[in-house]
Amino acid sequence: MEKLNYDGIKFVLIENIQSMEITKGISQQILWNGENGKHTAIYKFEANSKLPFVDLHSLYDEHIYVIDGTFNDGMKNYEKGSYIINPKGTAHLPQSKEGCTIFVIYS
Repeated sequence: MEKLNYDGIKFVLIENIQSMEITKGISQQILWNGENGKHTAIYKFEANSKLPFVDLHSLYDEHIYVIDGTFNDGMKNYEKGSYIINPKGTAHLPQSKEGCTIFVIYS
């Protein structure tokens, strides 16, 4: 029989994490910070918000899950329930006309 091992398990309660505005209309809650810039976060976009710079993925793949609303990457709309993978080396322009909440993993 396999032994249970809980070493290194992390836990956070989202409501206890400080939200930080990264630009007008876009806030971030960091859920986990790993090595070399790896992290997971929740981003909330108010209606008509847009990142003021191109989001370049030079180190890691970016995985996005749209929790609520409609996320746009500068080319296409992704509705609630969408899962997007932006491979290392890609770039996009995150924005939302109606507002959205996304869960992002940089790995």
